[in-house]
Amino acid sequence: MNIHQSHHAAYFAFRDQLLGPLRTTVLTSQQLREAGRLIYGRADGLSLYGIPATDMAAKGITLLGRTVIECSIDAYTAPVADALAVLQAATPPQGPDAGNPLIADLFCGSGNFGYHLGRRLTRPVHASELDPAVFGTARNNLDRIGSAITLALTDYRDLLRELPARSTHDTYVVEPPWGPAFTADGLDLTRTSPPVPEILDDIRRSRGGLPCHVAIKTNDQIAHDSLARSFAGARHLATITPDPCLPHGANMDFHLYELQD
Repeated sequence: MNIHQSHHAAYFAFRDQLLGPLRTTVLTSQQLREAGRLIYGRADGLSLYGIPATDMAAKGITLLGRTVIECSIDAYTAPVADALAVLQAATPPQGPDAGNPLIADLFCGSGNFGYHLGRRLTRPVHASELDPAVFGTARNNLDRIGSAITLALTDYRDLLRELPARSTHDTYVVEPPWGPAFTADGLDLTRTSPPVPEILDDIRRSRGGLPCHVAIKTNDQIAHDSLARSFAGARHLATITPDPCLPHGANMDFHLYELQD
């Protein structure tokens, strides 16, 4: 086994721990640094809210095992926010409150994706999280950094009902748990929990026909053409691909779409 194979084997073993026995455990500072090293190549590669893993304990930042695997780190989300800002600057917004668009982070997790979008676009962020343990750590972390994100322990559909469409620049972050959707064949977005097509239909119903933007994270191996199938009828705007540091199928891609009725 060469050094790359050894590193990848250590990553997958650690991943199994984080999604298994450590799933709802608050990780120690040492475990956070190890996560950074194994997933991103260096301890401070795991960085959320502008805080690297090496400083998280001192800042009071707490992360569960599952969140460390599921989160979108600073180095990934900041470029997505930049790309969205450029796209929206090129198109005048329309809608009943066109100049006051919102951001809705429907599956908050760490909240880092919504944090970067709100910070870059200077807009209010509304977020929902259904898992009480994930909600608790996210609430702690957002309070620690002084974030103004409005976070509710609720189902994403309840959040949608509370957020009438404002603008064609309204943006929805879609990061449902992958669970059984992630297999050796790739990521099947029709099998996430809930399925991505169902989430998009719920967003459409909440919009009253007004288009919006959607940001979604996938891995770099999509199964059964499920990304294109899920976004049938939507307009692809951009794909942002971070430098890969793991085997094919374990790296991340980010996609921006305009969702239409």
